[in-house]
Amino acid sequence: MKRLIRPISTFAIGLILCVNAFATTWSPQEFTCPIDNEKNTFQVVMSYGSYIYSWPSKYQWLFWPSTDSPTFYMCKKCHLATYMWDFDKLPKDKLVEIKKVLAGIKVSKQFKEYNEIPITERLEVMEKVYSVLNKDEAWWENFYRLKGYHYGKDGDTAKAAEARTRSLDLLKKKLADDKDTSSKKLLLYISGAMRHFIGDDAGAISDLEKALKTAYTEKDGKPDAMKNAEAALNERINDYLSRIRSEKDKPRMFDRYSANEH
Repeated sequence: MKRLIRPISTFAIGLILCVNAFATTWSPQEFTCPIDNEKNTFQVVMSYGSYIYSWPSKYQWLFWPSTDSPTFYMCKKCHLATYMWDFDKLPKDKLVEIKKVLAGIKVSKQFKEYNEIPITERLEVMEKVYSVLNKDEAWWENFYRLKGYHYGKDGDTAKAAEARTRSLDLLKKKLADDKDTSSKKLLLYISGAMRHFIGDDAGAISDLEKALKTAYTEKDGKPDAMKNAEAALNERINDYLSRIRSEKDKPRMFDRYSANEH
């Protein structure tokens, strides 16, 4: 699961073009809420394969399970909402602050199954919860990109654009920081993606063309792995440029239909 949630890795890039015929599967499991001790039944991952890297969300550099509803847990009593990998691992010294944040939360309806609450509604609560957890800018960039993705799936173009613009602002900051150790090539890919999805195709093409000319790097990355990752990413960038320049294959044209990818 850790590899699934790593936003930048040679593993992900190396598999991005792989496809096979298997499906993702989930299974119910009981969790105890750390805020109010309520028992909740959430879904946990049972199986998946490298095909997740071929789904259309790759055009926003987002991958399953973060593109799927069961990933976003919400307690049916206090409405604590987190990523599935954080729900029972929240720092104990932050629980009082989180409880205060949740005191003002209201959801659209009472529910038994957490998937009854729209993903975007859960994400709005998550944004408040994680605001007290000292997450860095890279974490927030990924969160806003994901938030934009899910609002896009719901057809709310205004909120999708707002979230993607926040992602883009953080990407610009990282690209301008010479001390930032993130791969500039991948940052340019993601920046180009966000520009494309907010309607700035000229800016997207400029970023993607810069990305083609930029070497792929990764802290502590092995030379062979980075070489393979660069080749795979260049293939993806060239595909992206071709699609943006087309009249019928622009990735953002299928924003609302990306829910069908799994």
